[in-house]
Amino acid sequence: MKTKRLIVISLMFAVMVVCYQPAVSQEEFKPITVFLVRHAEREAEPKQDPPLNKEGMARSQALAQLLSITGIKAVFTSQFNRTKQTAEPLATKLGLTVTPFTLKSNPSNPRQIAEESTAEVTNKILERAGQSVLVVGHSNSIPDVIKMLGGDIVPTIDEQKFDDLFIVTVYAKGKAKVMQLKYGGE
Repeated sequence: MKTKRLIVISLMFAVMVVCYQPAVSQEEFKPITVFLVRHAEREAEPKQDPPLNKEGMARSQALAQLLSITGIKAVFTSQFNRTKQTAEPLATKLGLTVTPFTLKSNPSNPRQIAEESTAEVTNKILERAGQSVLVVGHSNSIPDVIKMLGGDIVPTIDEQKFDDLFIVTVYAKGKAKVMQLKYGGE
């Protein structure tokens, strides 16, 4: 079952890259594939920075298994434990270091992420021309990153859901194709 999912994801990824070639030459812009997930399930305490719970640890292992063959070259997370713990099994499997970015709240609305934080992670992604990267964030940060990358669809992530996997193919500056899948669990 998992092998079939990997094959399907790989085929969809290949179709996206072929179908959504940039309007500029490949020398000017190399497509970037960005895998984005919200952190896995977390404990209730401590409220400020809870670790993953048992289900979250299992989900992080499922993510590592699923994405280990996708050619990811960089792993970005927020500064919080739950995002780092979600990314760590894949980073370890690939021999990569998790690179954190700092999420700051929007001063006028603390539930929103400051645009400068979104720009920071987006710029890190865009420095990875021609590569694949993983971004582990939060229900209120992932949609902003997708939007800033130029995603054709900007999702809303349910606070109670932890199984969304977004594959964003950035095929030109400010233009990207978004695909949404589910992962982990049966």
